[in-house]
Amino acid sequence: MIREITLRRFNAYVYVRHPYLNLQFKELAWYEAYRLKLLGTIAVDDAGDYYYMILGRDKRKVFRAIDFDSGFTSQEEATIAIMAAFPKYEHDGKTIYEQGDEKTLPQEFLKPQVPENKLHHYFKLLDVSGQEAARAMINEIVYSFIDVDGNYIKDFQTTGFDARLWELYIYVYLYTAGFDLDTSYNAPDYFVSYFGERFAIEAVTVNPSPQFDEPSPKDPREAFLLSLDYMPIKYGSSLVGKLRKKYWEKEHVKNVPLIIAIHDFHQPSTLEALGSMTWSRNALINYLYGLRPIYKTAENGEITPTVLIDADGAVRPADERIEWHEYKGKKIESGFFYLPDAENISAVLYSNNGTLPTFNRMGHLAGLGSPNVNMIRLMAVHNPDPKATEAFVVVKNINDADYEEAWGDGLVMYHNPRAKHPVDRRYFPGISHMYFDEKNLLVWGFPEENAILYSMTHIIVAVDNFDGE
Repeated sequence: MIREITLRRFNAYVYVRHPYLNLQFKELAWYEAYRLKLLGTIAVDDAGDYYYMILGRDKRKVFRAIDFDSGFTSQEEATIAIMAAFPKYEHDGKTIYEQGDEKTLPQEFLKPQVPENKLHHYFKLLDVSGQEAARAMINEIVYSFIDVDGNYIKDFQTTGFDARLWELYIYVYLYTAGFDLDTSYNAPDYFVSYFGERFAIEAVTVNPSPQFDEPSPKDPREAFLLSLDYMPIKYGSSLVGKLRKKYWEKEHVKNVPLIIAIHDFHQPSTLEALGSMTWSRNALINYLYGLRPIYKTAENGEITPTVLIDADGAVRPADERIEWHEYKGKKIESGFFYLPDAENISAVLYSNNGTLPTFNRMGHLAGLGSPNVNMIRLMAVHNPDPKATEAFVVVKNINDADYEEAWGDGLVMYHNPRAKHPVDRRYFPGISHMYFDEKNLLVWGFPEENAILYSMTHIIVAVDNFDGE
């Protein structure tokens, strides 16, 4: 009835740690009691004192502290104390331990708020076998998520599924990275601080536009060609729309780095072709800095990008400056960071990882899913060799002992060379950071050790006693 659990599982349920606690305390062990009625942890502070904490669900179903004791001289002594404390809650008749400061009821993410025919197909996918971990993971996170607009769940279940999932992904990264979230404002989406340094973050997605969109490319050549003008226009439509909001004029955003976080959802993957999020990253880089790759086209149509070799042997693409992108009658100015007012945007935060498979994997790793489910992940991983021209392609069973994944693995921040308020990369840990050398037309930076360029996850569901064709 009381069992020791992993930190990853404990973290999947707990979203109330204050960032400063990580500096003062080190957690040593984690527990789950009475079929998830309670959680517990043993920790030691920087003075060498040990303590225990027991957590129960508050009125919003968020796990928060309900019992605490300190002054123990060893981990063993604190463990004996917590094991003695757990049983007094076993038969207390409570499943909720109200704290008195809850202003809202639980956000019941899984309870449909609209008729079944209006539910988003990805929301309905959460009821499919193999998605149990994603469903449980998202459900726990949503309990702690503050809905400043009042329509988060309804949007999540209907037309705003992708955008709301992206917002939730950003929220989880910010929490796990140690940011303190201020929910006093409804715009931009996040107003956060990292040990005193404040940041404003607005989330946006690249969405379908049927009259303009192209079919998914069938091969790398088609993907390359679409990344020259078509995809920059897609990114530009979303980013310029946010630029026009002029969030920097809001009183609480003045003199604060403002970041736009963008995710491309406009072409989902199918059995015939990969989704746009697997190939559109380079188009964003080119659009942000006003670049276009130099390339040659052979008689057979094969495309070869031109590369430059630096004095140290490092290989990099040969780019040229451009002013415009034009496609299907649409024309936009290239170089987002060089547009009027864009100096007020400190950086663009990008990921192609804010997806259901990510929540499914993270939930599975935390033990929230079905034991009958396994996942195989194919990943393109950053190659740190400066002479490399291609990423590593790795296939891993996520149950392997050496498999690691963090929320920041797929995040990269592109810094604005003209930013009025630059972002110090030390304040956004666990992600990649990229900069632009204007003189040499070189995008360079600090890739995260486990930087994932794109990935695909194959779900395997074991079926017992299957009888059929």
